[in-house]
Amino acid sequence: MKTLSQILNILDTIGPAIAVVFLLKSKKMLSKEVLLVLVFCLIQLICNCLATVIERMAISTNFLLLQNNYWVYKLNSTASFLVILTLFLKYLLHFKPLVIHLSLVSYAIISILLIINGDGISQFSSGSSAFESIVIVALSLYFFYSKLINTHEEVSIPETSIFWCVVGIFTYYAGAFFIFISYKYVIDTSSSTLGALWRFHNILLFICSLYISYGILCKNYRTILS
Repeated sequence: MKTLSQILNILDTIGPAIAVVFLLKSKKMLSKEVLLVLVFCLIQLICNCLATVIERMAISTNFLLLQNNYWVYKLNSTASFLVILTLFLKYLLHFKPLVIHLSLVSYAIISILLIINGDGISQFSSGSSAFESIVIVALSLYFFYSKLINTHEEVSIPETSIFWCVVGIFTYYAGAFFIFISYKYVIDTSSSTLGALWRFHNILLFICSLYISYGILCKNYRTILS
């Protein structure tokens, strides 16, 4: 049982590592959309590895940045969100630049307000992570609608790698939303269950990585979604 828990604790690095390996070893030319998915996986891999290292070193050091790893999770969530926002708004849904700029400004204002309120500096950024999840889930649903409903019949969207990448991203953020929104409640009422909650988060990220890997291995990279 202890071995299983240890495996679940590192799934948040195993999953992205698998996806990164498949992406980097690909012999086909990756589209710009899939390259952004690679960046997302790299962010997950690097930040989750760093968070684990900091957690294990925290007891034996007095260095301020190693007292907790919340800042790493904030960096992870912010960088991941900006990459995925660019993926949807610029490449998948083709919004106008004004919409992109307004979205970034709105996100910056909300993030600053949450940080002022103490979210994401000395504790896990529950509020901003939940907000990011809602936005990404909404963009994913709109992507599925716009591509599956409005695309010509001769174009098979599920045969494209980016479709399965979006399925993975949607699965992760839809499930993780409930983890993020309930994080503070769990801390206040039953902190002993926090480990189980975070292992479920790692499973979601692992599933996301498997969907991305499936799209990379089995689908067409070069199909253009118009």
